[in-house]
Formats: sequence, C-alpha cells, structure tokens
Amino acid sequence: MKEKGISLWRQIGETLIGEIRDGALKSGDQLPADIAIAERFGVNRHTARQATAYLESEGLVRIERGRGTFVASDVLDYRLSATTRFTENLLRQRRSPARRVLGMEEIPATESVADALRLKTGTPVVLLTLLGKSDDVPLSLGRNFFPTSRLKGLAEEIQRRAASPDRFSITASLAAVGVTGYRRKRTLVGSRLPDVSEARLLGMARTQPVIETESIDVGDNGVPVTYALTCFRADRVRFSVET
Repeated sequence: MKEKGISLWRQIGETLIGEIRDGALKSGDQLPADIAIAERFGVNRHTARQATAYLESEGLVRIERGRGTFVASDVLDYRLSATTRFTENLLRQRRSPARRVLGMEEIPATESVADALRLKTGTPVVLLTLLGKSDDVPLSLGRNFFPTSRLKGLAEEIQRRAASPDRFSITASLAAVGVTGYRRKRTLVGSRLPDVSEARLLGMARTQPVIETESIDVGDNGVPVTYALTCFRADRVRFSVET
C-alpha cells in the first residue's frame, strides 16, 4: 500500500470499494473491525478508521454504533402516486415483495385518526400492523387504520387473509368488501429516529433514521377508506413523486 501521492487510507478505501463492486463484499455484509483492517493492510487503527469513514462518505457503507460497519443495501426507488401500491412498486423493480401481518385489533379512533378518516373521535376503527419486506429484508413498518362502519366485514376478511401472513394484500382485502378502486389523496413525508420496537422489527440501529409517510386513501366517492402511518428504512428507500 505505497502508491505514490495517494494517502494510505484512500488506497485502502479504494481496495475495499473494489471488493464491494466485485461482489466479494455483498449488500448487508459486515466489514471487518478497524483493527482487522489495520492488520490486513499493515497500518494503524486510525488509518483504517479513515478508510471506513471514506466509504461511509461515499454512501457505500453504514456505520452502526455498537454493532459495526455494514455494506449499504441497494436503494429502492419507491413511487408515490395516486395509485401507490407496495407490491406493485417492488415487482416493477424485480424485487420479491412480502407483507407480514404483525397484528390486528379494533380500537377507538384518536382525534388524528378520526380527522383523517372523517369520523367522530372514539368511533371504532380497525388497526392493522404490517411489516413489509423486499427480497426477505425488512423495508417498512406500517400502521393502517380502516373505518369499521364503512367497510362491513373487513375485520373478518383481514382475519381470514392473515392466515397467509407473508402474502397479505390490502387491495385484495378492500376489494373483498366492495372497494374495487381507491386512490391516494394525500401523502406527507418526514423523518425521525425509530423507537426500540421499530428498530428491532426493521433490523436497524436506533441511531439510523426512518422516513415516515402519513397517507390517506379514498374510494371512488372520495370518502376515506384508509389512513396509514408507515416508516421506511432510510438507507433502503428513496421516494419518486409522480406529477
């Protein structure tokens, strides 16, 4: 590692970049610790640390405090449009989608949920929690609220379909109770840090941010059928907005 005019940490970084691009280090793989990199290249730990910091600045790795350094996952382009659908988004990019039902319960609508669904506060709604995966890697965690009074039989339909939890479809569930067409009325996008449960389910560190969407879907008559709060791993997704 003595190429003239190029810093040692940069030479080490370029070597590791080559290994990532060649597939020797794959998406999600953990890099050796700084001390192991230092021993491999015959440098001190400070130089090794500079090399991994360089890879992070290039967006090729993520450093998780207390866990280590990992090769960054492939970023998914997630389309936001009037007909946003999780499964369709992933299939379009040749990814394997799955949605796992984590829980379903009927609860009284909070003020914010009631306002989004045009209900009175306290009106019963179905809360459905889903874990979305891309190629078997966690991508999203969603809390979906449905107005029970407008969607007769939906809770039973969700219960029935939850028997195959990895292939759950909101679109198919709504179609089964008469909502054959619906569209996205509004999507708000923000970012925050995940809580303990979210970080665990998404397989990420609490120091990594999530992108959260707040969305409302309406039926053909313009009346809300779904209100959802969904957090996505910020290192695995970027949004594409259609106009």
